[in-house]
Amino acid sequence: MRVGRDNPVVRWFYDLFKVWKREIWFSFHDEGVIIFFLILCLVYPVLYALIYNTETARDVTVVVVDDDRSADSRAFARALDATPEVCVVQYVPSIDDARRCLHQKQCYGIIHFDQGFGRHIHRGEQTHVEVYCDMGLMFRYKQILVGVTNVQQEFNSRLLHQRLSVVPVNISPGTIRNEQVALGNTGMGLASAILPAIFILVLQQSMLLGICMLHGGSRERRLHNQGVDPLEIPAGVAASILGKSLCYWMIYIIPTVYTLFVAPKFFDFPQVGDLRSILVLALPFLLASSFMGQALKVFANDRESTFIALVFTSLIFVFLSGISWPRASMSPLWLIVGNFIPSTWAVNAYEQMQTNGATLDQQSTAYFMLWVLVGVMFVLAYLVERFLCRRRYRRMRHYAKRDPQALVREEYRRQAIDVIPDSLNQADFGIPGGMIDDGDE
Repeated sequence: MRVGRDNPVVRWFYDLFKVWKREIWFSFHDEGVIIFFLILCLVYPVLYALIYNTETARDVTVVVVDDDRSADSRAFARALDATPEVCVVQYVPSIDDARRCLHQKQCYGIIHFDQGFGRHIHRGEQTHVEVYCDMGLMFRYKQILVGVTNVQQEFNSRLLHQRLSVVPVNISPGTIRNEQVALGNTGMGLASAILPAIFILVLQQSMLLGICMLHGGSRERRLHNQGVDPLEIPAGVAASILGKSLCYWMIYIIPTVYTLFVAPKFFDFPQVGDLRSILVLALPFLLASSFMGQALKVFANDRESTFIALVFTSLIFVFLSGISWPRASMSPLWLIVGNFIPSTWAVNAYEQMQTNGATLDQQSTAYFMLWVLVGVMFVLAYLVERFLCRRRYRRMRHYAKRDPQALVREEYRRQAIDVIPDSLNQADFGIPGGMIDDGDE
């Protein structure tokens, strides 16, 4: 039996180690990658938390347009003014006057009672309360809507009790009660509800951006070196993918602990989850994200195109995770798309564990699906690397053999640059001295 580096298995692991070591070097010697991998994870959680630091708004000012002028409409307005969420500042005669107040920032919402509001109530017919909100801040919209909904439900309970009271049975005044009990997010703050999910997305997006930027830098070096990246480690497809993923996973251990545990403590977000369980949940999430980044890197032709290719997906991933629109109400197409995004499962599991105290066993479906995505994304990354990226590299070398400047001229033409430099050296294209020769140690 052969031993040492001549053994295929030993050689495979040795190649994996060299890929891991070189990727570590790249990650800590590239300013752009450092920004994505470390600084972005350090700054974004604090920045988002400061933006939403208000959590809740109290006594949001509204004006009332009462076209009915009945005792019921006035009682509804008084009850609304008594809520902690809304403050009625004045009555105005028309919708046009109310809009003028809204535009002048004298109020942030309009409550409109149409004619026949009280009459419809006493006839047992459906009636309406129209609410117009300033959407400049989600806090105000949420508070106005919560205040109106609570008063509306209380009115419905009182009317139902009045109708049932004519029946000769013993009915207490509290037969139907409306009471809100916040389980996890006891302060009912917007930041406590949304930001834990955003923290997961920060980890995923920063990793995707950093991986694609590393690939863009490799492609730029190939353009100016006859299709060859002089800093690349020649290794098999699987060894290359796993070595890089191991590098990204190790780098993200500290950012994950900081983003998911330290940053929430700074702003008193709900934090009742078990540290060990959440780190166990983060293991497949980070692996799936690293494989996903190596699959998406095919869209990054250079370092700058990373922003165009991936940044816009952040908003899409937010919606697919279900924090802004429930996944149960999504169409089957978007449910399937969301199921292939690691953050979708990690967001829902992390929210339940950190806010409501769920255990990892109770989130076993999300945990299992993350491991399924690890396998799916690895296969996808393998196919992309073997059948797309490496074929491109072979074509680049083929064209460069026919004309050494063909790749450079094509790239300059693509970027609409008319003048091509006469001399090109390694330092111009991010190739540091002393790193070309990577012989065996």
